[in-house]
This record gives sequence, structure tokens and C-alpha cells, in this order.
Amino acid sequence: MKTSYVTIVINPSAGNGKAKRESQSLLQKIKSSCDFEININFTKEKNDATFITRKAIADGASMIIAVGGDGTINEVVNGFFLEGKSLNPLCELGVINCGTGGGYARTLKNPHSTGQQIEQILQPGSKALDLGRITCLDNSGTEVDRLFVNECQIGIGSEVASFVGKKSKIFGGTIAFGFAATLLALFMKPLSLTIGFDNEGFQEYRLIGLVVGNGTECAGGMKLTPDAKLNDGFFDVLSINDMKTGQRILNLSKVYSGTHILSPHCSIKRCKKLKVRSDNKVSLESDGEIFGNSPFDIEILPAAIRVKVGNINI
Repeated sequence: MKTSYVTIVINPSAGNGKAKRESQSLLQKIKSSCDFEININFTKEKNDATFITRKAIADGASMIIAVGGDGTINEVVNGFFLEGKSLNPLCELGVINCGTGGGYARTLKNPHSTGQQIEQILQPGSKALDLGRITCLDNSGTEVDRLFVNECQIGIGSEVASFVGKKSKIFGGTIAFGFAATLLALFMKPLSLTIGFDNEGFQEYRLIGLVVGNGTECAGGMKLTPDAKLNDGFFDVLSINDMKTGQRILNLSKVYSGTHILSPHCSIKRCKKLKVRSDNKVSLESDGEIFGNSPFDIEILPAAIRVKVGNINI
């Protein structure tokens, strides 16, 4: 593999400390498998990964390897861009999953073991994959933009991310997210949202959840948008209508197989952009982290970043 400078960005707290525990072994495996210069950085606080990545690319890095979960990958990918423009379209992203949810790694069909993930990253070639961009308001009311790699959600998905983010994830992503989703499904009140897809007019919806999927999986293996593709230039948008408690639990049990989309209470629409409005302030999660508040403008950025996916057909 011919490259001159690779930066590894490690979130030591990812996966309830898994990234920190495996960091030395991981670095030894990478160093023993390649002959290029490596720059290693550990994040210390929120958004560190974005600043580290941005500086590394400006200094000439040809690949950034994100070690952590979806939140770490999200921060790294945002560092590939400045004021909406790519700093280097040829710079590649490598992903080593050490996170709780692991949605993006699952969507990429990355191998489970760290060693196999490293082997995949070191293979030649990468693929241009889509990203999503969100424009919304932060807590101070200032308009902000952010990119996402896998999904963003309003409603129950946002509440689940907030709940899990405040709890220990010692039992892993599947249990943590599954427990939170079950608990919140019992009590989640529907939201009144006004949504406009692509160039269509706005329509009113009463939903318990809205999922904008670039990838297929999130939250420890939930296949909320099971037919989404990372390189087709479209989102798969899942609308979850209000339903009785028993129906909520029944459909929740189907999200790990993706068969919930067959329910009359769920619908999928493909689009390139959407606008979401609400009379009351609602929050949005992006790649597992709470990001901002309504109103939301969300759009696809086709083939926006090159990702190391080995020989896997996305």
C-alpha cells in the first residue's frame, strides 16, 4: 500500500472503554502490517476528533483511521470538510469499530475482529460513499450544519440515543439500545411534524419516529432502513406512525430483522432531501449523538467521501 502519512484517531472512552483497552494491541498490529508513517492521536473531549482530522488533512495525511463508535466516526468525517468543502477529496477514511452501537461498521459489513478490520483497511482501493448534511439550530438558537455518515432520527430514536448516552453500556450495544427502545416505546408520545420531501409540498404527520437512513443498521443491530445503500445518492426515510402500545412492542421486535417495514404503521420513502418543521421544539440525533433542534433541513451528498471497505460490495 503506497501512502506517505496516516493519522489514527482513537476515542479512548468508546465502547465503554474498549478502544482504550485495545489501543496498544491495535497499534502494534497496524505498525507490523505496514511501512508508512503513522501519527497517533487520542481524543480528550467532544469534537477533538474533528479538529485532529482537519489538521492532519491540512498537513497532508492521505488516510484517517477512526477508532471508536459511530460518534467518533461522525466527528472524524466532519473534519474532512471545512465550511462545506472537502479539504482533500482523495483522502481516505478507515474505520475500526470499538463503539457501542457500531451501526456504520455494520452497514459497511466490516469484519468483527480488529485484526480483520485492519487487514481490510490496508487493502488497496476505496469507494466513494454518500454522506448526509443537516442544518438545524443549536441550544442557543444559532443555525448549525453537520454531516452524518449513517443515519439521523427524530422522535423515539433521538430519545433512545439520549437515554443510552446517560447510562453505562457495559452490557453492549444490543442490550443497551434494545432496553431503551422497549422502555420508551411504552411511553413515547407522538410528534406533530410537517415534512416536505424533495420538491414536494409540506404535509402534516403524526409520528412516534422519523429515521433518515443513509445506511442500513444502527443502535446495536437494528435494521431500521434495511434496503438503504451508501452509494445510491438517496436516503431511505422511515416514518413510524402512532400506534397502540401492543403494536409498538410487536413492531419493535421486528427491527432486528428489518421486517417492521411490512407493517401498515411504517412506511419508507426515498428522497434526496427533506425539510422537517414542528410547532414545538424537537431534537435530533445524528449517528448516535444528540445534535440539534428543529427546524431541520437534511440533504444527501452523493459520493462525498472515500471509505476503505476492502472487497465488500456496498
